Amino acid sequence: MEEAIQTKGQEVSIIIYDAPLPPKYFRFSKKFIRSVFVGVPLLLGTLLGAAFIWGLGQRLERAPAPTMPVSLPTTTTSVSSGLEEEIKTLKQSNADLVAKLNAAGTTTGTAEERYLMAIKRPYGMQDLTKEARITVDQFSLDQTSNKTSFKFQIINSKADSKVTGHIIVFMVSDSGVMAYPKEANQGLAEGIKYSSGEPFAASRLRPTSADFLHRLTGSSVKFVIYVFTREGDLLLQQESPSYKVEPKS
Repeated sequence: MEEAIQTKGQEVSIIIYDAPLPPKYFRFSKKFIRSVFVGVPLLLGTLLGAAFIWGLGQRLERAPAPTMPVSLPTTTTSVSSGLEEEIKTLKQSNADLVAKLNAAGTTTGTAEERYLMAIKRPYGMQDLTKEARITVDQFSLDQTSNKTSFKFQIINSKADSKVTGHIIVFMVSDSGVMAYPKEANQGLAEGIKYSSGEPFAASRLRPTSADFLHRLTGSSVKFVIYVFTREGDLLLQQESPSYKVEPKS
């Protein structure tokens, strides 16, 4: 049996030519080469990994312990809080409404109160007449053949704030009862809405002329004035003196 020309050896030879210098000849064992290309990278990787783990351990030891919040807000909690707030608001509104309803209809009991029954008062109307926010003065009456004009001044008792609202005037004579303004008179049969009264705003003085297109009959006439706020609370109710009706010419 023939032997192989070349057999596997345990060494590797390297020749380096560097002309004009003579070639250099190096011999390395295969174990050494394996150590350089396999062992050294593996050793370096092991050292680097150990250093990283050691450094991470030091950082974790110095880091403060994590704290968990006592309670985390959830969608259910937010919705519940919102509903509780709405219930609180509704309870307060209901209490205010009950208080307003309890105050409804508590008028001063004067003679002109019976004419207030002809006005549709809103639910929860408050009687603010005792606060004397406004007064009326300077009454005068003009009579012609087909027109009666009752004039007066609305005086704002609190000049630092403007008063706004609606005015309704009743004329009471032997001919019956008429209402001013025209819109209020048209609703007299089924009940007058307070908002159909003449709108007004008074910072200090506000002249008013209640005109009735009617010729008076009988011997006397008087007028009953009602003033409401824009929300329907009663600011003033007052009856004028009686006036003598001028004879027909």
